[in-house]
Amino acid sequence: MGEAEHAQRVGEEIGLAIDHAACDPAAWDTVMAEIGRLLPGVWPVLQVVDAAAGTGLPLVYWGWDPAAVAAYEAHYGAVNPWISVILSTPTMVSMHSEERMPASSLRHTEFYADWLSRLGGMTASSGVKLIDADGRLAVLNLQHDLARASRAHGRLAAVMERIGPRMRRAIETNRACFPAGAAFAAGETLLERVADPAFVVTRDLRLVEASRTGHVLLAEGDVLRVGALDRIQARDPRLAGAMAREAALACGGPPMGGGMPGPVRIGAETWQVTAIGLRQDLRGVVGMARLLAPDQLALVVLRRAAAESGGQDRLARFGLSPAEVRLALLMDGSRSLVQAAESLGIRHETARSQLRQVFAKLGVSRQSELAVFILRLKDRA
Repeated sequence: MGEAEHAQRVGEEIGLAIDHAACDPAAWDTVMAEIGRLLPGVWPVLQVVDAAAGTGLPLVYWGWDPAAVAAYEAHYGAVNPWISVILSTPTMVSMHSEERMPASSLRHTEFYADWLSRLGGMTASSGVKLIDADGRLAVLNLQHDLARASRAHGRLAAVMERIGPRMRRAIETNRACFPAGAAFAAGETLLERVADPAFVVTRDLRLVEASRTGHVLLAEGDVLRVGALDRIQARDPRLAGAMAREAALACGGPPMGGGMPGPVRIGAETWQVTAIGLRQDLRGVVGMARLLAPDQLALVVLRRAAAESGGQDRLARFGLSPAEVRLALLMDGSRSLVQAAESLGIRHETARSQLRQVFAKLGVSRQSELAVFILRLKDRA
């Protein structure tokens, strides 16, 4: 079987699990298990950092020793030399460790000596950055042995290209529908969970059902309206193009080039569009209308994007005090908390207390999450 055929078959099987996880965040464990089953010799791990929304998620993985994951979350993720490579790589572009930062170049680092070298030979990886925007980062990593790095390079890249856009859309739906990670209440539908304007549509944007805020946006008519044949029409051509592209991709369009469309500024507001495909068996998504709807449906969500500001100002907007801002900006993975305390001229106990406040206010729970957030702030400063 050729690489393209293999990627299509594997991608579709994994994609079914991804679609389920879009409407049930607890199902990401099943997605990782499917990747491990269909790609033997690979340990998948998904990391999502969403400090801007205060909903940082734990690592989701398969095949890993939980002790190794716990050590990564507690310390080694914050000193991972690969963070800089991940942040500088565009979304939806496959990364391979032996091409970008081979294991042999890391032997002198604490990360390699005390963590990577103890993974039983699994010292190479392939990965793809799914999301990198507004203080949020999502990365899929496929850990494997060194021999596989050259042998399966093309195959892993092809699979990631197939499933990457689908995973990104599922993560965006999790964020829109499950901001606190809560499960569905009895009788609750997916649309009822979405605070942002959301619409169940066909591939050509015919409206099937809308969320409460979606109905409000349509009624106002300034951004969207319902036109002929019940199709949703955006008054701004850029927003119209983003919605059409996302709906088509979510309904089974070509997987290539599936990065998120950029924000669309309309007057004083900036909108971000995302969409996922919906199966007909999803519980109560479109009520009785699903009996008459076509097989291919998409959930299109419009979010008002947050405006960017400087790193210090942005941290202050999260409620950090000036002292907490100074400490947070030092915690970019380049130094330990002890070293940061020394640099600021404060006691280690004081730094620990401030760091706990930083974690609470930013909605993160690990130094690795904080390091990614701070590096991204500095990168955009």
